[in-house]
Amino acid sequence: MKRLLLVLAATAALGTAAVASATPTAAPTMEPGTLVVAFGDPAVGFAAGTVRGSNIVNPKGYEVDLAKSIAKILKVKPKWVYSPWTSLFAPGQKKFDISFQEATITAQRKKTVDFTRSYFDANQGVLISKRAHAPMGLADLKKMQTCAQTNTTGLDYIKTKLHPAKQPLIYQTTTAAFTAVQIGRCEALVLDVPIVASEKKARPGSYGAVAGQIVTHEQYGAVLQKHSKLTKPVNAAIAKLQGNGTIAKLQTKWFAIDFAKVHVLK
Repeated sequence: MKRLLLVLAATAALGTAAVASATPTAAPTMEPGTLVVAFGDPAVGFAAGTVRGSNIVNPKGYEVDLAKSIAKILKVKPKWVYSPWTSLFAPGQKKFDISFQEATITAQRKKTVDFTRSYFDANQGVLISKRAHAPMGLADLKKMQTCAQTNTTGLDYIKTKLHPAKQPLIYQTTTAAFTAVQIGRCEALVLDVPIVASEKKARPGSYGAVAGQIVTHEQYGAVLQKHSKLTKPVNAAIAKLQGNGTIAKLQTKWFAIDFAKVHVLK
């Protein structure tokens, strides 16, 4: 009898171990059960909320809904924080698990951070001042006073490909760059098509036209700590959301703009 009880106890222990091993591993987030999600400057359609200290209250947008969907798959709750663009690609410890800031995936940036797979494809766009004449092509754009946000692929394009007659004006934030266009100091802002198109749609009287787009075939990826253990599960979540149509539905919900119809500058 004693031997039988020992066998039963051993069997029960094995069963308990099997159940424990079948339990999903908790997502390796900074705070157990919480996904710390960072956003930067407000971007119409993508992410916009009220910044209070280091936190963001009631953010709304495509990237917000996407982060919520990813958190749901990972079985954690999202927490919204603010992180400036200027420090996004700096090496060192991040104060977030993941950041959505319409960041184009590049080889240079991947040296200091991890990127997720693409969650949005985009080209560069040209938003002009109400005082400026719309460029018909890149030759016209070269003659204009251009501007861009620091550390962006738009600024890189101006410097390495466009080579305008005047030095581009450089701003630390998208808000400052948009203001420069509004007051006419900058004639043509070079920034991602979805960002400038969404800004123009939200404040149509503040700007001239979205004069065109420059085909660059860029892809947005969310940013994580270099060698983050979250990169693989987040990529799997994004792949699932792409496969089941969630990402396409969210893009339609928040933009309802056919970016393909924006005139291509050549």
